[in-house]
Amino acid sequence: MAAAARVRTHRAAAETVIARSIAVFAIAVSARAVGDLVVEMPSTALWWGIVFGGGIAFSLTVILAAAIRGSLARSAMGSFAALVAVGLTLWPLGHPGPETGPPWLWHFLMLGTTCLAGATGPWTASMYAIATATMFALVRATPSGGAAWAEVAVQDAAYAAIVGIALSVAIQAMRLGARQSDSAEEEAVEAYQESASARADLAERHRLAALLHDTVMTALVLVARTGRAATLAERSSASKAAAEGLRQLEGYAVGQLAVDPVPASEIPARLQTISENTAFLPVDIYSQVPPDADVIVPGIVASAIIEATYTAVDNASRHSGANAVRINVSLLAAPGRLRVEIADNGRGFDPDGVSQRRLGIRLSMVQRMSDVGGVASVVSAPGQGTRIILEWNTGHD
Repeated sequence: MAAAARVRTHRAAAETVIARSIAVFAIAVSARAVGDLVVEMPSTALWWGIVFGGGIAFSLTVILAAAIRGSLARSAMGSFAALVAVGLTLWPLGHPGPETGPPWLWHFLMLGTTCLAGATGPWTASMYAIATATMFALVRATPSGGAAWAEVAVQDAAYAAIVGIALSVAIQAMRLGARQSDSAEEEAVEAYQESASARADLAERHRLAALLHDTVMTALVLVARTGRAATLAERSSASKAAAEGLRQLEGYAVGQLAVDPVPASEIPARLQTISENTAFLPVDIYSQVPPDADVIVPGIVASAIIEATYTAVDNASRHSGANAVRINVSLLAAPGRLRVEIADNGRGFDPDGVSQRRLGIRLSMVQRMSDVGGVASVVSAPGQGTRIILEWNTGHD
């Protein structure tokens, strides 16, 4: 199973939602403006229609096309807002004759503010909303703007400004929420990585405890028993046992610092410490690695395998409902791979239904193995248990 793809950020998802929402708003506004546009077109100067009517239509086309792809056409949005503002300012020149209603550009004031919020930010959009609303109120009172009463002009202008600013604030709130979600997820990933490292340290402490129990304690007991021994052979045996215990402890300490390579045949023994964790399900470990195998595993790879196996057993113990876990270690000669399979007889699950934001599989197993050039895959189905397969290319054919 290949390493999981990078999860799309909340910010990117929010930008897609914003782009498509603005596109839907643009379609709705354009549909409302068509009637006024048709009525006012005969009295529109040709130059005004080409520059502003054509420019607005082109900008909207670019904005809609980008929204279909899920992206914001920031330049087109900025151009659209500018064309609406300048076109409104020059409306009396482009429409010298008297009109009975408001300029059809009125429909696009709120959309212009929204586009500017999407392209830049809420402060620029708010200033734009106030400026264009003021200009609209002035134009609305002129003959070419419908010669409306001052109260009507101000009410229409205030409506356009308030709605535009409200939409800008909504866009900014969505972006801030997305940024906070991304930050929270990054912190969660860091915390999980620290937790995974702590669990790996716990596994090594279990290994050290086993080493102390099996070698050092044996040596100490033997030394104590031979303290009053009369024969030289018994004293020599106790001395050798103590020296061997010290050698293994010293080797353990050096291995922790230097991350020395590990023979493949030693991997099952290192995994044995996991089975001694009383918080886990019973674990049976089977090795098909020949004791004389000449495959050497880099220390960092061995650590990754042990840590990933620890996570797999931990997950099975907490979530699977199984009554046992089986670990099988083998060397696949033909493909030249070291393989560790962790299987349980639990309830199973659908791997494709697991959220990419769940870190137990994606980070602690898949990513960890990928980082050392290995592969982690999950084979499971509801009611059929779960198998976690860890593989690393040994370089042997």
